[in-house]
Amino acid sequence: MAALKCPVHGPQKWTGEALCPACMEFLVPDVEPMTAEPPGDEEGVCAEPSCGMPLSEGRCPVHSLGAVAEPHVTRRDRDPGQPARVLFPWGPVEIDRDEVWIGRSPECGAIAAQLDRYDNVGRLHAVFLRGEDGISVRDQSSMNGTYVNERRLEPGSSRRLRHGDVVRFAADLRATVQLPGHSR
Repeated sequence: MAALKCPVHGPQKWTGEALCPACMEFLVPDVEPMTAEPPGDEEGVCAEPSCGMPLSEGRCPVHSLGAVAEPHVTRRDRDPGQPARVLFPWGPVEIDRDEVWIGRSPECGAIAAQLDRYDNVGRLHAVFLRGEDGISVRDQSSMNGTYVNERRLEPGSSRRLRHGDVVRFAADLRATVQLPGHSR
């Protein structure tokens, strides 16, 4: 069993309890912290925002999962005249304005007509947002959730999208992101 420590009182002897006897804080494993790679050395750590996993053979064990990484496309490499597209079962939807709403409400325009068989998608379920740094999707506190690569977004939160990401609305509706500058 690994040594345990109290975040307040430091190392503790194992007594079979998961709480510090002095302050009742949960005990945590007492291990040496991993040292980060020096700044500027991006080879050793995953570049995915908020991931930071150490790379194994140059690949992130969480984000690679056997997939071949797409080349990184910077903002200046993108063709500003070409909008991002999201491929739905009925065809592509271009993200050619600042907001593209997904939902069954008539306010969502032509997309609403395509959602008649997706009754678990909310009336104003989610919105694709176009910004300077690319596109993102924001869940509009939907009851049945919005997922990016099978990870549920917190209600009201957004996530920046990458080429090839799969966005799921509720249980059944899936769409794949296509960003400009990538092969289709």
